[in-house]
Amino acid sequence: MKLVICPILSFCMIILSICPLFAQDFAQNTRYGRAEITHVAKKDFGTAEEQDIETVFSLRILDGPLKGVSKTVTFRGKDSAPQYMKYHEGDTVFIGENTLSQNGKTEIYISLYDKDNTAGIVVLAIIFLIALVAIARLRGITAFVGLGVTIMLLFYIFVPLTMKGFPPLISAVLISLISIAVTIPIITGLTKKSLAGIIGASSGVIIAVLLTLIVSVMIHLSGIITDELLTIFYVSNVEIDLRDVALSGMIISALGAVIDISVSISSSVNEICAVHKNITRAEAFKSAIAVGKDNLGSMVNTLVMSYVGSSIALVLVISLKYNSDMPLRMILNNNEVLIEIVKSIVGCMGMLAAVPVTAYAGTRLFCKASKD
Repeated sequence: MKLVICPILSFCMIILSICPLFAQDFAQNTRYGRAEITHVAKKDFGTAEEQDIETVFSLRILDGPLKGVSKTVTFRGKDSAPQYMKYHEGDTVFIGENTLSQNGKTEIYISLYDKDNTAGIVVLAIIFLIALVAIARLRGITAFVGLGVTIMLLFYIFVPLTMKGFPPLISAVLISLISIAVTIPIITGLTKKSLAGIIGASSGVIIAVLLTLIVSVMIHLSGIITDELLTIFYVSNVEIDLRDVALSGMIISALGAVIDISVSISSSVNEICAVHKNITRAEAFKSAIAVGKDNLGSMVNTLVMSYVGSSIALVLVISLKYNSDMPLRMILNNNEVLIEIVKSIVGCMGMLAAVPVTAYAGTRLFCKASKD
């Protein structure tokens, strides 16, 4: 079995290393760095009718050629954001330095971005890794490595190819299948169990792809194209199929759940056949489906609630924007609501397809043919 899986892994690694060579980097005329806010001064120019506040930030550059140089950035307008969202004295923020030349003069304009939370991220990552190793031991580390592989595939294959104009849906399917072929053996080892999981998870992804294609025909484009996608359309230097990007998001969103359920069913069939040596394939398949039903119940709930949790701001907006006089179908057809509904259904359908396929593949691999 190792002779079967090892060529698959080798092929995936070759694809992973070659694909970025065809991607195109888009350079921007901005140099990024960090700066410390040394002072914040405000002056009110507003009237009784309109708020107009000028805020001057004094900065000390921490990175790049201008390290140690003091600069000021001025903002003027409304200042109604919550206090905890504002920049404060002593904060370290990311900045962008834009150099503009006009009439023989060179000016450097500073833009302020997010606060630097690197220290907090590192602390959280260390705590997470310690807990992962302490509880899950080696299996936890392999799961973390598998996650890293998927993230690399996303940022080093999908994103560069998409920004170059390569069809996003094809890229999404490609990285999903590679992620399955690499991640599952990392988690479960190079065994028959891995092969069964790969077969089941791949089938789930394929079913999800077919369902997304059906969705693209059934649903009007405005229902799945968000404001963020429109921004990509206007900012990008190449023509990107926004529909394919939206559909790709559905596939990638379902990937984790499909891999999870496939590994669970594959492990269950392996244990059933190992403990009950005389069990028939039909009996093992029936037992695996029974386990799959319980897993699906919890996984569907987890998947849907993860989408709802990530869109909690959208839920609040709906409660503020809509009133009881509006029909329910009008709310369901709101772009942001519709995309979450479709993503949930696609992800669940991928899991539903993966369960019987994984169970069948497992029974063929783990149970003896003579027992049929």
